[in-house]
Amino acid sequence: MALQPVEATLIVGTASVLASTSAVLITHRLTIRRDRQHRVWDRRMDTYKEVLRTRRILSQHRTDVLRTQSAKSAITDVEGELNAFHLTQAQLTMFGSNAIKALDTISLAAFNNWSRALSQWSDLNARATAHLSNREMWEVADRKWAELQELAKTVDLADQLLAKAIRDEAEFKDRLHTPWWSRMRARRRDAAHIASGDGTPPTPPA
Repeated sequence: MALQPVEATLIVGTASVLASTSAVLITHRLTIRRDRQHRVWDRRMDTYKEVLRTRRILSQHRTDVLRTQSAKSAITDVEGELNAFHLTQAQLTMFGSNAIKALDTISLAAFNNWSRALSQWSDLNARATAHLSNREMWEVADRKWAELQELAKTVDLADQLLAKAIRDEAEFKDRLHTPWWSRMRARRRDAAHIASGDGTPPTPPA
C-alpha cells in the first residue's frame, strides 16, 4: 500500500529528528572525550613541570655536596624537596606516559643509589675524622667518595635523558594540535630572536 503524503511527511520528519539527535549526541560525546583528553594532558604537563623542577633542585644539591665535600648544601629544605619529589612520583604514576614513567624509574633508582652512597660516605667520613691518624679509615672513606662522584654522573645522565624525553613528548603534542602556519610563524619569530641577539626568550606558538 502506498504511503499517504501525511504519513511520508511524518516518517521523513521523524527520521530527520532522529538523525539530528544522533548527531548531537555523537558531537557531545566527542566533545566530552576531547575535553577529558585535554584535561589529562594539562595534568600530565603540570606533573612533568614539577618533575623537572625537583630534578633541577636535587641536581643543585648534588653539585653543592661534590663541590664542598660535605653532606650539606645551599638547598635549605632538602627534606621538603624530597617529600615533593616522592609526591610527584605518585602523580606521575597517574598521568605520565609509559615511556616517561620508565625513564623516571631509571632516574629514581640512580638517585637512590647516590643518596645511599652519600649516607654511607657521611658515616665513614665522620669515623675517619674522629680517628685522624687511622689511614685505613681515610682510604675507605676516599674510595666511597670516588664512588659517590661516579654515581652523581649516572644520576645526571638519567635526568638528562628524562628531561629530553619530556621535551620531545611536549613538542610532539604541540605539532599535533598546532596548525602548520602557526608553527611556521613561531619558527620565523625564533629565528629573528636568535639573529637579533637581544636575549629575549622565544614565544611559544599560540
